[in-house]
Amino acid sequence: MTQNERDRKICEDYWAYDNKGEFIRHIKSLCKQYNLSSYILFETIAECYACLDDVLCEYCGTACPVEVPADVLHMRSKISWSCTVCENALWREHKINK
Repeated sequence: MTQNERDRKICEDYWAYDNKGEFIRHIKSLCKQYNLSSYILFETIAECYACLDDVLCEYCGTACPVEVPADVLHMRSKISWSCTVCENALWREHKINK
């Protein structure tokens, strides 16, 4: 992420959502805290992403990227996960071995 420190803090606070409250309330709170419209907030967070360091690709160990906070619980509930690079490599290997 190449944004300034304020934008980084906004992204950190956005991703700190704990899934225990209402997401809309969380967004409204961030807009108020940073004096932003929801449009500017989402424009800012579109420039960042998060990775789950406790969900790793079963082949290469890459941390799992998530695009929205709702994905966190979903990805953590999976038995296993593989990154796009490894999925493509497995697909190619399977295609070659057919």
